[in-house]
Amino acid sequence: MCDTYENGVLETDNHTDFSRLENRLDSFQGSTLAQQVPPERLARAGFYFTGNADRVQCFSCSKTVENWHSGDTPVQRHMEVSPLCKFLTCCHRNSLNPSYGAPVINGSVYDEVAEDMQYRLSTGEIVDQTPYPRAPHMKSEQARLQTFSLWPSNAPVRPRDLAQAGFYYLGLDDRVECFCCGGKLNDWEDGDSPWGEHTKYYGNCFFILGHDVGNVPLLDTAEEPMQEGSSSQDVNEDGSMETFERRLSSFAGVQHPISHERLARAGFYSTGLGDKVLCFRCGGGLKGWQPEEDPWAEHAKYYPGCSFLLEEKGVEFVNSIQLRRPQQSSAAASHQNGFSASEKDEDPLEKLRKLQMEKQCKICMDRDISIVFLPCGHLVSCKQCSESLIKCPICCGAITQKIKTYIA
Repeated sequence: MCDTYENGVLETDNHTDFSRLENRLDSFQGSTLAQQVPPERLARAGFYFTGNADRVQCFSCSKTVENWHSGDTPVQRHMEVSPLCKFLTCCHRNSLNPSYGAPVINGSVYDEVAEDMQYRLSTGEIVDQTPYPRAPHMKSEQARLQTFSLWPSNAPVRPRDLAQAGFYYLGLDDRVECFCCGGKLNDWEDGDSPWGEHTKYYGNCFFILGHDVGNVPLLDTAEEPMQEGSSSQDVNEDGSMETFERRLSSFAGVQHPISHERLARAGFYSTGLGDKVLCFRCGGGLKGWQPEEDPWAEHAKYYPGCSFLLEEKGVEFVNSIQLRRPQQSSAAASHQNGFSASEKDEDPLEKLRKLQMEKQCKICMDRDISIVFLPCGHLVSCKQCSESLIKCPICCGAITQKIKTYIA
């Protein structure tokens, strides 16, 4: 494997794939570093041994770390030098956002079991068989909404929007928890979208992915939330928009590039502001329509957790739509069609970074995704990584077929 050393850096024959955990582990054989920090911890943090003193390097971001001491936590030291490392983002998400999930460090005690479990879950080596939802007593949107009686009046997000996105209030500051995945969020800022933040930090949540987890939507739409910057006509105040006829009548006199009937059947009614529409059930908003667009497909593209959508079209339809736009599940309010209270232009470099990440295998974070798992339809893995998987690492569903695909 090793040929020569040049400038203190280990040279290889370029055949060693350090994206694989076992290869990173093998690199520490015979090193004195292994006597200070367990190689398993270093390898799980994405590091392999360079052969120079105690210097290690991440296979994904290429950052190096040295001067190790007994008791050091590799994941934390990796975060210090490369907080945006794609490998860390994928496999150690909770560690990157300790305020949003269970950290692997409890005080000064290193919880190796928790870190190992997190890594194995993230890479699909094991499957999370925890019963969902985590908080079954909060399956009802009405029950979640009632927990916000003491919600801070100056908070930038509204209780109705949070409850719709699966959250209930924990009674402390602005901290909320998802009834399904148990993910916690706090420190809300102006422009934050509950759906968007839920997806950002807990993109594998079954509720976000549109699975039937027993969510009971709020049918009393008298409490339907006001969209910031909208008029009173925007809101389904009396629940009348639950009927197809009333939704259709909301388009009277409205010029729209899409058939009024098709929009109404897909659950949308007109806000009276340009081509903006809202779903009567989930409150999801869409605008900027093109004549060739399908209302049902757009609904599934941006709001896959909507109970009306799932009732009418089914999970398979939603999955098929999500498959057409890899790794952009749920209501991405910053996208050109979805709209929210804050519509900020995204930095072009950030867009490019996201596009590059979308095409990467979510297991090795190296090669491009190329395999579709059936019947769930998730596209997350390259060919090499898919070979050892029997369950989808996203939805934990059994894989009955693996289809080769190509991303343009």
